[in-house]
Amino acid sequence: MAINISRFHGRERIELDCEIITPMFMGGSDQNAELRAASIKGLLRYWWRVSSGWQFHSDTEMYSAEAKLFGSPDDNSGRSRVIVEVVPGTGLTADKSGFRKLENIKHPEVNNGRVDPLNYLAGMGLIHFRKGILHSYFSPGGHFELTITAPPEDVRKMLLLFKAFAAAGSRSRNGWGSLNILAKKGFSESPESSAASLQTTIKPFTETFSCDYPHCLGADAKGLLLWQTQVATENWEDCLRMLADTYVKTRLSLQIAGRGKQERHLLGYPVTNHSVPKWNRHASALRLLVKKSGAGLYRGYILHIPHLFSKEMWAELSAERQKDIWRKVHTKLDDLMSRATLEVLL
Repeated sequence: MAINISRFHGRERIELDCEIITPMFMGGSDQNAELRAASIKGLLRYWWRVSSGWQFHSDTEMYSAEAKLFGSPDDNSGRSRVIVEVVPGTGLTADKSGFRKLENIKHPEVNNGRVDPLNYLAGMGLIHFRKGILHSYFSPGGHFELTITAPPEDVRKMLLLFKAFAAAGSRSRNGWGSLNILAKKGFSESPESSAASLQTTIKPFTETFSCDYPHCLGADAKGLLLWQTQVATENWEDCLRMLADTYVKTRLSLQIAGRGKQERHLLGYPVTNHSVPKWNRHASALRLLVKKSGAGLYRGYILHIPHLFSKEMWAELSAERQKDIWRKVHTKLDDLMSRATLEVLL
């Protein structure tokens, strides 16, 4: 990634224009719409772990390197070497109005056998089935300017992954707050060259279960663990509906009968009506997002970032058993979607 800007004390200034593709629920303490540099910085830390975590022998070693780069109040790492600035851009508006009503999708495990797709992806924290939208959001089509000052050698791959899979705010793993990143200064290489530089972050699926935290991308015999919807849509609502329908069908393909720990818990916890005593929350290893093409069409993507389920929550579930369960997920996604490459997102 060539960055055509002047250096300053070993750091470079990357300027990005971020277009909001799906409603972005990013807010302050009152949960209403507010641009927050800290939220973006948290995302950068996540993608740094994915791009660099595979290089370290332990989580302690990785967290130490992360603290030296991003700063930490818990040790003597010093101030962050990554500075993030966020400035409102054109068309950025906060809204709280309801979304276009979509046809419900099938879900045989709910009372009436169907569920609102946007409510399903948002969850009760954002949309209430009676009260509607609970917090204001930034509307699709708005832009904000993102400036990142950082050591280029430490964040190059992180920024490429952020560009490819960017989504911010609450429920961003479920397709909300999806972003298109348009470079003002930076990312001047071709998508092919950018994808080639990320090959070291892609590991064979069977070798990604040594750590119980995200630390690389994964691939199997069919390619990168990245899927795209088979058709594009003319609006973001219909695209999210397709993703919701795919996600429901994928979850239903895994066992959830009875009490106690079940296969479906591997996709993320909690699971409605299927709780496990003393378990905490566990983020899904699947990430949903929406991208908009230059022609104005929307396409959905699902990325699997493979790693062990929390050892503290489910230590007796072997890595081999987890691989078998995830293979079921991959097979289902292959049935419902098409494999995608990094180039299409870069």
